Amino acid sequence: MTIQKALLRYEPRKKNILPVIKAINEDFGWISEEAIGKIARYFEVSESHIFSVASFYDEINLEKPAFLTMEVCDGVNCQTKNADKIIQSVESFFKIKDGDSNRKFSLKRMSCVGQCLEGPIIKLNKTIYTKVTADKAIKLIQEYLGN
Repeated sequence: MTIQKALLRYEPRKKNILPVIKAINEDFGWISEEAIGKIARYFEVSESHIFSVASFYDEINLEKPAFLTMEVCDGVNCQTKNADKIIQSVESFFKIKDGDSNRKFSLKRMSCVGQCLEGPIIKLNKTIYTKVTADKAIKLIQEYLGN
């Protein structure tokens, strides 16, 4: 899929800006500067407008994602069920800090995903795992990596 093909799936009406951004993010894993420029031209709006829409949503990546993106729910329910311990455990084991990214790993908090009864939640790339403990998070990540 190309950016142009993704754009052509939608009419160039302002109500379609967010759906296009989400579609390109889904197809490519992120919204590049090139994509922002093409979207802006297609919808005849400024690049800063496209950037402001894209940057508002946690699930839209404005940087090329790492091989493994690890996200821990930061919602109130997950926080009360020790989400911070999960983050600390992942930070310690993988030598990465919350909010950091390198080519191999990225770790960040994500907004509530609406599965509060199943928390705490960790998302590895696009796969969501529920009722995660600090130890289980490390095991899930190791399994995901094939270790």
